[in-house]
Amino acid sequence: MITNLTTTQIESIQIDEGMIYLNYGESGEIFLAPTRGGGEFSATAQIRDIEFDGRHGKTAGMQVIEEQAASLKVTTLNLSQANLAMAIPTAVVNTTSGANSAVVNPATGYIAPAKYLTNVTMFCKTIGGKYKKITIYNPLHEGGINLKAVQKAEGELALEFTAHYPHTDLDGNLWKIEELTALPS
Repeated sequence: MITNLTTTQIESIQIDEGMIYLNYGESGEIFLAPTRGGGEFSATAQIRDIEFDGRHGKTAGMQVIEEQAASLKVTTLNLSQANLAMAIPTAVVNTTSGANSAVVNPATGYIAPAKYLTNVTMFCKTIGGKYKKITIYNPLHEGGINLKAVQKAEGELALEFTAHYPHTDLDGNLWKIEELTALPS
């Protein structure tokens, strides 16, 4: 039974919502707001056990990481045409005369590398006043658009950005978690 906590343990507790940025630090950086339900980061590794004669179970040093994945989920209330178009890779925003515009479905086929974002970054605060900066690279939302219009409620756009390796660096970084003493200005 834990009877005491250290100051370091308490100061490392992450509190409150995250702030989500698309293409953070790049030209065209977008603060994705307002959001609901915060952000959810996930990183996984598919590990294969090397089986051998005499094996009694999982054995240290006899495992291989075969595949890795990372994603960041967020729900935005901002149903801008650009956000809706981002939900379907290669969807297009057509602007007609005046202020009217339409998001139209894309043609099927190849998704060009230019359609992937450079990064999606989430900043989270800790009790101790530090920040976690969580970044996924080459993300793309692959889940489509699902909208509801409900009385006494707001429309929500759920986005799950999945990190991708660039074809030029198949062993590159999918994600990174940094600890910062202050938010960048």
